[in-house]
Amino acid sequence: MERKVFVKVFGIVCFITEGEWVERKSQGRPGNANWKCWRILCSAELLKRGIIAALAPRNAPSFDVLATHDGRTVKIRVKTKSEENPGWHFLAKKDGKVFRDISQDDDFVILVNLSMDVKNLEFYIIPTNEVNTWLEEDFKRWVESPGKNGRPHDPNNKVRKLNVVEYQERLRKYLNNWDILWQ
Repeated sequence: MERKVFVKVFGIVCFITEGEWVERKSQGRPGNANWKCWRILCSAELLKRGIIAALAPRNAPSFDVLATHDGRTVKIRVKTKSEENPGWHFLAKKDGKVFRDISQDDDFVILVNLSMDVKNLEFYIIPTNEVNTWLEEDFKRWVESPGKNGRPHDPNNKVRKLNVVEYQERLRKYLNNWDILWQ
């Protein structure tokens, strides 16, 4: 019988099997070794602020966390990256869309910049429509620009990237801006 490993994140204990821990750690992902806790990071931050937060079942198609406060409920999609990674990676679905079922006013992406110092994690709370627009515009520019040796980029590529340095100015107003969820 495989042992369970307990990892504490913001005072919340996450359970994973020893095999999962070893596998993720061996892939050089120290900031994301406990891959089952990524949604819990955001939920813990919301709970610290007195907001009710519930995790969606794994692989829910449209959101990771539901949060409610003062009669308003929002859907939250969570994306993480490690300190070493220059940006967040998204995968487009078969239809080319990154996000399913985008709602206009109650749908957010929280981009988490993971670090080994969990007291200083960076959370960017952004309306999903905004992130979707950024990803679509960037992908269009990428497809239209020449690739290596002047070859065209593949318009069927499913990878979408949001680079921290490139979006530093746009991201700034969303850094730890938890109040945007309730405006």
